[in-house]
Amino acid sequence: MTSPTAPWLRLQQNARELATLQPDVRGTVHPQAVVSGVLALGEGSVVKPGTVIEGRVRIGRNCTIGPNAYLRGDVTIGDGCVVGNAVEVKSSVLGNAVFVSHLTYIGDSVIEDDVNVGGGCIFSNFRHDAGEIRMPWDGTLQPTGTNKLGCYVGAHSRIGCKCVILPGRVLPPGTQTYPGTVVK
Repeated sequence: MTSPTAPWLRLQQNARELATLQPDVRGTVHPQAVVSGVLALGEGSVVKPGTVIEGRVRIGRNCTIGPNAYLRGDVTIGDGCVVGNAVEVKSSVLGNAVFVSHLTYIGDSVIEDDVNVGGGCIFSNFRHDAGEIRMPWDGTLQPTGTNKLGCYVGAHSRIGCKCVILPGRVLPPGTQTYPGTVVK
C-alpha cells in the first residue's frame, strides 16, 4: 500500500495536532454523557447518553456518537460519521462517512472515508509477545517503532460483522470482508 503518510506516522501527527486542542462544542452533548478530556464537537453532531470521552477528541460535523460509546486517547473523527452503541475507539483517525454502529473495538487504527464496519468487530492493536508491530507499506514490511498499532482500512471498504483484524494489517481501498473473517 502506498500513501503520502504511513498510518503510524499519521497517528503520531494526529496526537501532535490534538496536543493543543481546546474545548469547542458546537453540537449537542447529552447530560448523561461524560466528557473528562478535551472535546471539539462539530455543528449538528450529537453525543448520546452513556458515552464516555477521555483524552483529546475531535469530532466533525453531523456525527452521531453513542449511546454508550467510549472514545479515549487521541481520536479524530471526520464529518458524517456514526460511532454507535458499545463502540470503543482508542487513539485512532476515522475519515468522513465512517459507520461503526455497534459492539466494536478500534485500537490505534486509520480508517479512510466511506467505510462501513459491521457489528462485533475487533481491530486489534497489540501483539501477544508485546513486540514491535511491522506493517506492509510502500512495497516493504516496515518497522513502526511501536508495539501499539492497529490497522489501515482504505476508502470505500466494507468490513463484515464479527471480523477480527490483527495488528499491522493493511486493507486496500474497496476491501470487502465476509462476516467472521480473521485478517491475518
